[in-house]
Amino acid sequence: MNSSILCSYNSSSCYFIDINGNCLSDKMVLDLILKYVIPTYYEWICIILYAIVFFVGTIGNLLVIIVIQRNRSMRTVTNMFIMNLAAADLLVLLFCLPTTVVQDVTKTWFFGLFLCKFVNYTQVYFVLFFSFIIRKT
Repeated sequence: MNSSILCSYNSSSCYFIDINGNCLSDKMVLDLILKYVIPTYYEWICIILYAIVFFVGTIGNLLVIIVIQRNRSMRTVTNMFIMNLAAADLLVLLFCLPTTVVQDVTKTWFFGLFLCKFVNYTQVYFVLFFSFIIRKT
């Protein structure tokens, strides 16, 4: 960062400014992005495991829902409970898992303030919802 050139905020040639008000060259910004965004070996293992959980969980939960909905003989109280758990688990997989992977790997949040609040809310809500359903049975 020693090659930073001091510039004013209104300069048309300065697109990236650090905390101290110094201009950053395109190469410096690219180096910073590559340092924090490109996954390491262990992060790739984490991504692969998350992907396996995502695909297996999505397919499995969808199959449970489809089988129970198509067969009238499967619509017992216990199976309806299992179907509701599968639907709730599917929502967790779709809403929470992808953003969690990106946040765990990049160690930052790219999705804006609304999704930050929404994802955190849904994660807490779904955990409480699971706990409430299991407690009621």
